[in-house]
Amino acid sequence: MAESPRTTQLALLLALKQLETPLTADERAKLKTKGQQLAIDPDDWDYIQEGLMAIVEQNPSLDRLFQTAQMQLQAIDSNIPIELLPTEQEKEAELLANEKRELVTFGYTEGKPDPTSNEIRDVVIDVLNQKDPATKAKNLSFLDRIQAHLQKSNS
Repeated sequence: MAESPRTTQLALLLALKQLETPLTADERAKLKTKGQQLAIDPDDWDYIQEGLMAIVEQNPSLDRLFQTAQMQLQAIDSNIPIELLPTEQEKEAELLANEKRELVTFGYTEGKPDPTSNEIRDVVIDVLNQKDPATKAKNLSFLDRIQAHLQKSNS
């Protein structure tokens, strides 16, 4: 069974958040390219995912963290309660701090997460387009909530 885009994207964010070794300049550039592709053509997910997985697999630490996060998400069938998802206010505060650009937003209803939207994809696009995606992922408070939920659910 193929993984849903949301599961893969969330596993990537969780892996980047936990990554202790810095990404190389080449890895950051490749991730940025994939983030740009995702922003331009989110319907081409299969191609984009293939490229993302190649980047992840080339970094043993990132790959290990990604595989762990993916298994944890699979164990709960990727059912993340809506209250754990990022709000528009969190995205603005945590992704745009000290930046002069607009936030990517495709999936919000009156500032709250929409369970049928693509707010995780939106966050992935914003994170991958940063100078240092791992550092930016570490600042996302909603990932702490999701990690705690996964630990509780998988214990």
